[in-house]
Amino acid sequence: MNYSEAVRAIAANYIRRKREYEQAELDLLASNAEFAESEREKRALLLSEAKGEKTNGEKLKKTLEKNEAIRKKLGLIPPEPRCPICGDTGRTNGKFCDCAVALAVRSNSGELGIPLHSFEEVDFSVYGDEKENYRKLFSQVETICSTYPNNKKRCLVLGGGTGNGKTYLAGCAAKRLLERGLSVMALTAFAANDRFLKYHTCFDGGKAEALEPLLHCSALIIDDLGTESILKNVTLEYLYQVINERNTSGKLTLITTNLTPERLLSRYGERIYSRLFDKSLSFATYLKANDIRKAF
Repeated sequence: MNYSEAVRAIAANYIRRKREYEQAELDLLASNAEFAESEREKRALLLSEAKGEKTNGEKLKKTLEKNEAIRKKLGLIPPEPRCPICGDTGRTNGKFCDCAVALAVRSNSGELGIPLHSFEEVDFSVYGDEKENYRKLFSQVETICSTYPNNKKRCLVLGGGTGNGKTYLAGCAAKRLLERGLSVMALTAFAANDRFLKYHTCFDGGKAEALEPLLHCSALIIDDLGTESILKNVTLEYLYQVINERNTSGKLTLITTNLTPERLLSRYGERIYSRLFDKSLSFATYLKANDIRKAF
């Protein structure tokens, strides 16, 4: 499902719910005498008021309250838009609303390419002598994810050796963001590179769909940056575009990597390095625990 299809699906769902409500209202008008009489009285008073005729304000107030009570008793509650931002139109301020982005992302397979975990269930004992440092780190990342977008951090870089908890922490971050109703896309660097290549070589209607989710989702997680091949005119160019545009538009990006900052600079160049480690926008750390997977 692309973004336009997601917008149509959201709008259609809201229209369907409104029509079901209207049909239920008609059915009750035909089958429930108390509701029908209350509705007739309410509409007569509202019509008189609309015509500018003198009406009894207290009587109108009591009639509306009675009608509302009957509706609640019958379970006749008007449907509200599920998205308070766009009102289930799928767009806001001329752009795709986050609800449409989230639906489009969820509809595509493999877009949560890392396991989800919970901050509340972390066992810090597995990190040995580094457990207090990890406790602090998890707390910092949890705060960033819980307060986004009302904080300054937009690019999180989690570096460190193999098996020291980077992907686990990313999974905690993803779950917290999803719990807040934000659109989250998580994929390996290899899968991201595949999307870059598809965008670069595709010239049909599916071209934009390869890159747009990476640009527009609220939170993008790229796991194991540095394990992908460097494709000429593809990898560096589109990785830079994604990170730069997300930083500029205030979207959250989380990168995990086995590479040190020095090796990231050597592999990806100054342009990408400067976007990853922009002091005003970035939160970067290097995890130091031993390979915790060897403890099991």
